Amino acid sequence: MATAIKNNKEVLKRLIDEAFNNRNLDVLDEVLHPDFVNHQEVFPLKAKKGPEVFRGLYSIFFQIFSDVKADYTHIISEDDYIMARDFITGTNDGEINGNPATHKKVKFEVFHLYRLQNGKLIERWGLTDDLSLLKQLEAK
Repeated sequence: MATAIKNNKEVLKRLIDEAFNNRNLDVLDEVLHPDFVNHQEVFPLKAKKGPEVFRGLYSIFFQIFSDVKADYTHIISEDDYIMARDFITGTNDGEINGNPATHKKVKFEVFHLYRLQNGKLIERWGLTDDLSLLKQLEAK
């Protein structure tokens, strides 16, 4: 059981560190199951299936916040589930939801709950502090 928990954490850390922070989107095919489902509607994408959902989402984040980074403070794993709490930071230098770039630095919190199947992430439920983000950007 301890080995499975450690392996699950490594899968999630690869998603955050390699795919998101290091912008290596090829890693998505290695850590996300082909039938992956994102249950959260995340601006600017609606919930979709497959690794393409994060490929699209991450690409847009990289345009909106050129220096975007995720720092996880907690990763908790039990059975086939893993949860992460992280903080996203970056400078808004791209348009977001029709609002022009503000060039302001932002920091907002995200909670993710994933389910794994056969060593890959297959489902995600998430909560993003969008209100905090929009307040920092003074968006309308």
